[in-house]
Amino acid sequence: MTLYEAIFRRKSIRKYRDTEIDPKLLEKIEQYGEDAVGIRPEIRTKWKILKGSDKRLAGLFLVKAPYYVVLYSEICEDYRKNAGCLMEQLVLYLHTKGIGSCYQGGARVKHEDEKELEPVMIMAFGYPAEPLERDREAFKRMELNRFVKVHGNFGKVQRKLLEAARVAPSAMNLQPWRFVVTDGKIHMFVKKPGKIGYQMQQDFNLFDAGIALAHMLVTAEEQWFDLEYQKLDSILEKDFPNNMYVGSLLILNESEKI
Repeated sequence: MTLYEAIFRRKSIRKYRDTEIDPKLLEKIEQYGEDAVGIRPEIRTKWKILKGSDKRLAGLFLVKAPYYVVLYSEICEDYRKNAGCLMEQLVLYLHTKGIGSCYQGGARVKHEDEKELEPVMIMAFGYPAEPLERDREAFKRMELNRFVKVHGNFGKVQRKLLEAARVAPSAMNLQPWRFVVTDGKIHMFVKKPGKIGYQMQQDFNLFDAGIALAHMLVTAEEQWFDLEYQKLDSILEKDFPNNMYVGSLLILNESEKI
């Protein structure tokens, strides 16, 4: 199974077998995380795998799992989007190895010993004690016309990219992303949260945007076309009352792929 295929099969796993993962595979998992490339490769990050038996995590709705992975990052512009992009690539990789996972947005590390970087997200993982996959039809997601506006060419490339983004997981399945398609570009936005819990929800929305971007980047690699992530000044200068600009994906050599 490829990462692209995993996009349309993977689901969150909340029940795990108490089975150890081979140490060599754990090393590969950690190395895959280290090698993954996000939207801002220059941002310093670090992965740390914890055993569930270590009892180092606390928080609301913590799923009991044999393993957890913590992604740390330096705090800078785009760090949450970058972290979401990186962790979702690891999620898809785990799925191709028959390993389930579940984001733990309410979890925290007790007695944190990392001094230079901040924990951004924790993910539970392990061999599942429930079905690992679901059918594509089982995804409860909005249809494309609910969150995509088209002001230019909308061909096979754009549809494949946005369909992959459509099935991306998000906190409480809020699917905060919105897209505007113009010729050769897909501009991404996230909904601005309400006043209650504004900062927390904004943090989740930006992380979720990174997850959707990971799906789009994986799709581009699978389909052999090139994307370039940019933040365009022409859009940054505009004020959007209900949405926040995330960035734009430039589709390179599009005419050769449609």
